[in-house]
Amino acid sequence: MENYGILLVDDEPAYHAIVSALLLPHYGTIDCAADRRAALQAVRRKSYDLILLDIEMAEGDGYRTVTEIRAAREWARVVPIVAFTTLHPPAGDRHFIEEGFDGWLPKPFSAAQLIGLLRRWLGTDQIGAIDRPGVKLAEILGEEASAAMTERLFASFAEAIAAIDGGAAPRGYGHRLGGLAGTLGFAVLSAAWLGLQYGDSASWPTVRALTTEAIDQYRAGRRVRVSETPP
Repeated sequence: MENYGILLVDDEPAYHAIVSALLLPHYGTIDCAADRRAALQAVRRKSYDLILLDIEMAEGDGYRTVTEIRAAREWARVVPIVAFTTLHPPAGDRHFIEEGFDGWLPKPFSAAQLIGLLRRWLGTDQIGAIDRPGVKLAEILGEEASAAMTERLFASFAEAIAAIDGGAAPRGYGHRLGGLAGTLGFAVLSAAWLGLQYGDSASWPTVRALTTEAIDQYRAGRRVRVSETPP
């Protein structure tokens, strides 16, 4: 069976690195697009077996983008398109299916969840052997790349605190940083920041204090106590 590849549409470069590192050893081609325009260019250029599509991007709404992808090519009408997002609507999968998606991979996600998604939509004949679902991110990316990604996360936390203290709305920062923190293994920080994306601004003092403590621990070279390794 011919392998057409997977398209990841997300405006966070860290997800491009993480998803590619997880899947490339087991599946032929992973293409990444940062926004709606790049996604449409990609699907007009070639076919894919699966598309992972973020919902809230800086350049383009995922709900609009899925409709445009479906209309772009004949094969795209039936290709599995999975919502890849920190949004957790009460209706779960049904919400995204009603919006034109085939399923939902919530952020933060684990290697096992992503691999399970491939098995569901592509089948075992399309992918290579995947026998370590509990593998840690550092093992996948390598220690240097993992450390660089963690450094970037904590720098982004510091920038977000300064911006919110200066009057910026917390919601967008909660959406972007909450999912990434969880995927990188910082479960408590992830939960705190994800609460902000739903407008829970009253919790900002607590989130700020928790994050400031974690930044101080990280910069001092100590283990960040609010971190956990995802399953």
